[in-house]
Amino acid sequence: MILKPTVLLLLLLQSISTITCLLHVQKNEIRTVDSLDGLWTFVREPHNGGDVGIVNQWNTLDLERFQNATVMPVPSAYNDLGTGSELRDHIGWVWYEKKEFVPLRDRNMRHVLRFGSVNYFAVVYINSEKVTSHIGGHLPFEVDISAQIKFGAENKFTVAVNNTLSWSTIPQGDFNYQSVAPRNISGRILSRLPAGAVKNVGNFDFFNYAGILRSVQLMKIPSVYIQNINIVADHTGSFFFETAVSSLDGVRVEVKMFDGEGSLVYTGNQTKSEGQISNPKLWWPRGMGKPDLYSLEVSLILDGELADIYREQFGFRTVTWSDSQIFINSKPFYCLGFGMHEDFEIIGRGFNQAIMTKDLNLLEWMGGNCYRTTHYPYSEERMFENDRRGIAVIVETPAVGLKGFSKANNNLHVKMLQDMIDRDKNHPSVIAWSLANEPQTMKKESRNYFKTLVDTAHGIDRTRPVTTVYGPTNFDNDQTADLMDFICVNRYYGWYIDMGYIPWINQSVYWDISLWRETFHKPIIVTEYGADSIPGLNQEPSVDFSEQYQNEVIQETHHAFDALVKDHTITGEMIWNFADFMTGMTTTRAVGNHKGVFTRSRQAKIAAYTLRNRYLKKGSNIDTTIWT
Repeated sequence: MILKPTVLLLLLLQSISTITCLLHVQKNEIRTVDSLDGLWTFVREPHNGGDVGIVNQWNTLDLERFQNATVMPVPSAYNDLGTGSELRDHIGWVWYEKKEFVPLRDRNMRHVLRFGSVNYFAVVYINSEKVTSHIGGHLPFEVDISAQIKFGAENKFTVAVNNTLSWSTIPQGDFNYQSVAPRNISGRILSRLPAGAVKNVGNFDFFNYAGILRSVQLMKIPSVYIQNINIVADHTGSFFFETAVSSLDGVRVEVKMFDGEGSLVYTGNQTKSEGQISNPKLWWPRGMGKPDLYSLEVSLILDGELADIYREQFGFRTVTWSDSQIFINSKPFYCLGFGMHEDFEIIGRGFNQAIMTKDLNLLEWMGGNCYRTTHYPYSEERMFENDRRGIAVIVETPAVGLKGFSKANNNLHVKMLQDMIDRDKNHPSVIAWSLANEPQTMKKESRNYFKTLVDTAHGIDRTRPVTTVYGPTNFDNDQTADLMDFICVNRYYGWYIDMGYIPWINQSVYWDISLWRETFHKPIIVTEYGADSIPGLNQEPSVDFSEQYQNEVIQETHHAFDALVKDHTITGEMIWNFADFMTGMTTTRAVGNHKGVFTRSRQAKIAAYTLRNRYLKKGSNIDTTIWT
């Protein structure tokens, strides 16, 4: 028996109102934090085994004593760390457990347990007591566990994680009962499968990596504390900020603003204020200027002493758009970028500082200035690095490949969108919100679904445009594109469309994208194009899956882009993909998706040099004067 979608949805709805995604973890004069990263005890339930651990209250037991107990590093996906396919392809529950002492000296602080990302459904227990649950990977959640902590003693942290996908989850998935049954050539089933032997298929083209994928931290916060900070600062020097505080009884608020050199440029004593500074140092994307950052310091003074303090980085930066173009600080912005994945050998989708640094260094080496967080929000550490490096980012919800548009899914999607915006709202590098990737929006019921999402995003944040990435739909059957501020389109001429017909690519891309522009009169970014190439497979003349063929597809597509730019039709381009990544097994995937211009171990293919030459040549000097 497997966890039924109705049960998963019920757990989901029960947990939605209890979860908040607030400030990023910070250690300072008042706040402290303990990392719970490391080796956790790990127990896997039977494949498709139902809710064995929940029903039998494994949270009350010592997982170390289980016969199949092992250890699992956190953060990391668990799938590729075993020696067999059972762990890699596991569907259902796994359990994590860690024991930690909490010192007596911290007993007067609030203790908040924070998870950076758990895929996809998590139930959290402290000393055997359930404290929260959360659905939806790739976003942080936290819970106050002060009442459950035993001070001056060892505490048991237990997390049950389920990676089951259904039509009620985001991303969506389905159970395939037939494709795994052995058949003869006529299609007749040859034998019955053992109980529970079904495939849970995600409606997406990347591997369903699961587990505790980002850091786990125990934050220690004062009883009177800063809950949230919202900052809006534009390129004219105007700013607005609002701070949420747990209690203002007897509390004095002090606010200071510093520029990047540490010079004080503003002081105040209100939780909400607006103002103006002269000659602001602006945040610019790479190639357009320096990405200057400011800091807002908020302090709470209680009985003459510092009770809490928090510093939030931000930038003076404005995003605007016309019917044909996106502007940063009133100057035309042309995206030279990438679709990417948080994916690497062994750790899967687990966060790793070295991999993040390598990827962003390579992006800069390539001359890129932007990327989309395909197909989910990336780690918070990456967002801060984007700010520092001047890399513009379109942040995307985990809603990839939507086929169903139920009210329950809409509610979950809205909640994940709200949490995503709340997490990333103060990052100047974030220039837009993407609601979904390649949804089937030719269906009429998708319109109201996406209108709710657009209204939600605009209601929270009117300073950034909202988009959706279109793939299976066309300009003449889509039901939602007119709702967007700008449009993203994925197209694979020369690969999924007309493979082998390289001379057709230029005209096909040009007319396809031009028709989107003529229909909707909105800015357009081509967010995916390209072809697979197996590293080291060289064929002359080129054939599919060779590095030469991938390079030729990219070169021909660039000819179309140049014509589209000249006709002021597109405002950006993103290759698919930055690097090869793992997928589930299909006949079209040879050990993963190989559309990367880098291999999975980040070695350059032929196409990487073609793309680098283009990006470095065009850079910020691409001819955008025709729009001004």
